[in-house]
Amino acid sequence: MTADSLTVQNSLTELLQRWETRAEVRSSNESDFYNQIGQRAIELGHASLAFDVLKEGSNRFPNQPELVYWFALACARGGSIQSASELVKRLINRLTETSPIYPKALELAGRLSKDQRAKFSDPKKRLTAAVQSADHYKRAFAITGDYYPGINAATMSTLAGREDEGREIAQNVHSICLDLLHGPDGDEFWIYATLGEACLLLNLRDEAEDWYNRGVQFAKSNFGDIASMRRQLRTLVNHLRIESSILDVVKLPNVVVFAGHMIDEPGRRPIRFPAAVSPIVSTYLDTRLDQLNANFGYCSAACGGDLLFIETMLARGGEVHIVLPFSKDDFIASSVAYAGNDWVKRFDTALLSATSIAYATEEPYLGDDILFRYTADLINGMAHLHAEQLETESILLALVDTDVDSKMGGTLDTVERWQTMGNSSSIVDLREIRTIGGEKSTYQSGPVSTEDSRSPAISIATVESGIKRQIQTMLFADVVGFSKLGEESAVSFFVGFLGHVADIIKASSPKPSFCNTWGDGLFVVFDDVTAAAVFSLTLRDMVIETDWKKLGLPTDISIRIGMHTGPVFRANDPILHRDNFFGSQVNRAARVEPIAMPSSVLVTEQCACILLTQDNGDFECEYLGIQELAKKYGSGKLYRLRRSHELE
Repeated sequence: MTADSLTVQNSLTELLQRWETRAEVRSSNESDFYNQIGQRAIELGHASLAFDVLKEGSNRFPNQPELVYWFALACARGGSIQSASELVKRLINRLTETSPIYPKALELAGRLSKDQRAKFSDPKKRLTAAVQSADHYKRAFAITGDYYPGINAATMSTLAGREDEGREIAQNVHSICLDLLHGPDGDEFWIYATLGEACLLLNLRDEAEDWYNRGVQFAKSNFGDIASMRRQLRTLVNHLRIESSILDVVKLPNVVVFAGHMIDEPGRRPIRFPAAVSPIVSTYLDTRLDQLNANFGYCSAACGGDLLFIETMLARGGEVHIVLPFSKDDFIASSVAYAGNDWVKRFDTALLSATSIAYATEEPYLGDDILFRYTADLINGMAHLHAEQLETESILLALVDTDVDSKMGGTLDTVERWQTMGNSSSIVDLREIRTIGGEKSTYQSGPVSTEDSRSPAISIATVESGIKRQIQTMLFADVVGFSKLGEESAVSFFVGFLGHVADIIKASSPKPSFCNTWGDGLFVVFDDVTAAAVFSLTLRDMVIETDWKKLGLPTDISIRIGMHTGPVFRANDPILHRDNFFGSQVNRAARVEPIAMPSSVLVTEQCACILLTQDNGDFECEYLGIQELAKKYGSGKLYRLRRSHELE
């Protein structure tokens, strides 16, 4: 865990303790307490905690506009665009222009309409959303005179077909930003980006390029800011029919996924990757990374290709994100130590220098080769998600000998699966490198050194029963407010609610591998992650769309759904007399659902990544940040699952 993620986790733990004990409420203004906790939760990216805190606070203090504003923002950050829009609309209608929160509410309303426009495919709906967004931003600009609502008002007016109005506002914003550049506390990057956007609206192409260029130079390695600038630029390029070459001004480096063979074991025949050609491989990788404009690398850390790739990326000043398939000690034993002590030391150095380290599972290897394929899919998905966030491309760079047989989770398997998805790839041929290195017979892998007192070649445990782990997607769901239902509602709930769930299960294709229920809780397991995604969203829609009043149940019934994809054991349950699933990854899945926002599907990074390797564009996973899981089960990157172009 990095220092930054550890800080976030510690801050979240402290915040959750403050919220759960509520000790401060007795010695302070209650509405201030809700505001402080809710705002801090938003800052830390914990949308579900912010939602719970600010919902309770705004219900208790409905006349406190700040609480309602922050509650709307929490909904927006959690992906509940419609709920946020309704809240902020009511807030704007009850406030006057003298209220400090009024311009903030207008800006939020403008952003929400802007987001809706991006999601709509219907031209009329897109136009309506653009007009609404422009009007909100324009009113905020009139009050504050700030360049942020100003440039958004100019752009959204242009997208709404009001080009003259857009140019007039853009001219005002241009003047404001030029004045700010000479001030003592100018926010240079965003001012540069705003000047570029304003010039584009004013048809000053050359000047726009100059300001965008300055923004990129100022941002340096703040790639997230550059990506945000690029997204806005792309919107204008598409609408104004500007030559797309201007996008090259703010082009970011590419994300590279690496897959490569390990160093040959001593005495291996036929020879594939002798250790002696490693320097030549490094030179080839460096050249290819230059050609690919690579700055972000995703890989594992086995001896040979992986570690050479990591070292080459680090020498270039790039980011390296490492994913290990199982526990570190077992990985060293299975994939590093046999090549010698030097490779173990290089492995240790790589982990110390990496930008991030993740584990497919922190449990032992146990001889489950499926973990290698699972890891490859995670690496592919992580790279794809990163590339999406940065408005760039993810490319596979493979160091491969195509004469060898394909093995599950191996280099050839990864290449074949990547190319099946239609993604870009670049191949470095090991056969060519061996030829350049000299006669194949002179290059033998060196003997394993025994000088390291750690004795890295530990024995790898296996499960005595012979049961192998399988990659499954596990869904946990819970009805919000079920515990408050009276005895008279129990029959209606079990017959009505669970009956609807049974219908969804029956319609699923393929069917779930396992289903169980207790009270209001559901546990459903799928072999296929796409089927799990369809099921979860259908379940969510059913709860939202059902008229529960007709079933004698409260009208505000909602559901929390959490999903995780990972390696689990499947075995016959002696009590249920049928197959069941167990293991640490089941426990992890169970800790996701309690922190999901009502009427939403929250998925782990692993689930999002595996879904991306199989999805045809039907789903979107919106990053919500690092969040602490329920019952102090650690933290992880979480995403909100929705259908593509879906607002909620």
